[in-house]
Amino acid sequence: MAHEPIDVLVIGAGPAGCAAAITATRAGARVLVLDRAQFPRAKTCGDAISNRGARVVDELVGVSHALHTVPHAIVRAAAALLPDGTRVSRSFGHEPGYIVPRLHLDDLLRRALEASSAQLRQGVKIRRLLVEGGQIVGAASDTQQWRAPITIAADGPGSLAWAALGRRYQRGRGLGVAITGYYELEPGPDDHVSAHYFEDDLPCGYGWVFPAVDGLANVGVYQRADHFERGHTKLATLLERFVARHPARLASARLHGKPRVWSLPLASRVTPPPAGPGVLACGDAGSFIDPLSGEGIWQALHTGALAGRCAVAALAHRGLDPQAVRGYQRACERAIVWPSQLRLGVQEAMRVLVSTRAYRRPLIKRALAWGYGGDALEITKRTS
Repeated sequence: MAHEPIDVLVIGAGPAGCAAAITATRAGARVLVLDRAQFPRAKTCGDAISNRGARVVDELVGVSHALHTVPHAIVRAAAALLPDGTRVSRSFGHEPGYIVPRLHLDDLLRRALEASSAQLRQGVKIRRLLVEGGQIVGAASDTQQWRAPITIAADGPGSLAWAALGRRYQRGRGLGVAITGYYELEPGPDDHVSAHYFEDDLPCGYGWVFPAVDGLANVGVYQRADHFERGHTKLATLLERFVARHPARLASARLHGKPRVWSLPLASRVTPPPAGPGVLACGDAGSFIDPLSGEGIWQALHTGALAGRCAVAALAHRGLDPQAVRGYQRACERAIVWPSQLRLGVQEAMRVLVSTRAYRRPLIKRALAWGYGGDALEITKRTS
């Protein structure tokens, strides 16, 4: 079946795919985006968007405070809570974060994508990437093929790009697991606080209670997969225990619907991000999630935009050759992979502090207040 010529083929219309497509289209490329879903659609997620993620959404949508146009909660502060009740807080001041269910965030970005003049085909399930002469030249569903000089894989965990590039998909230390549910909670003093509970049964992880959107709060637990596997406890059980342990906040919690489980490909290994001749992977497809916080939306938006810019530059020169591929990988490493190694170290330190109760020592408390309560930890998240 014949198709209109395209310069960049994007697989996936989530945050990473939309960022890549909008960026490339604005630079003059002819872009086609394929997604298996029909929008709007729900997506299992913690729904948290950092202030830097909100800024990228504004740039893509083209208006200030774009997230205010969809159902949302404002996150004015964050709190780390330790097993004995110790609380370390920080304020986000005039740059708050947000909680936006993916049903609304992804559809907001989808509308911006279509407004950019990129083409979007919904309900298309891609089965494989097309490989010819050692190069990715497009993608195929069960019934059709699409060809383009550059393919951007934004197809989430377990991306087709890994197999096409002969790369082994990360597991264990390179993967996180999480479960989330939407709970109706009684109003309280933490209604605008993103609360992270560091628990004895969640080494290298945490439980969370996020501000409610339309009366429903996203509550869940996250853990790095290597420690989860050692614990031999189901995620559903960990969530039940977490809710039961915090009656002051969750005693009246009423679950709406069923909890949902998902995996988080972490930026926890010093290996080149998946990219090669003809293809760039971004967002969850490239394993860019912060191993400490589990944050992935900003990473998806940022690497998607990087992929879009790299694709346009490659089209104007020699194509997506090894030099262009390495340039993309280095940009991702500087912005995400290397900072994540530092944050992985912080995660391991928190595991030790919780298990040994060392966080009770005055010196450690001051260090936590400086690192988490202040701005010191943010040094590991800066891109320039």
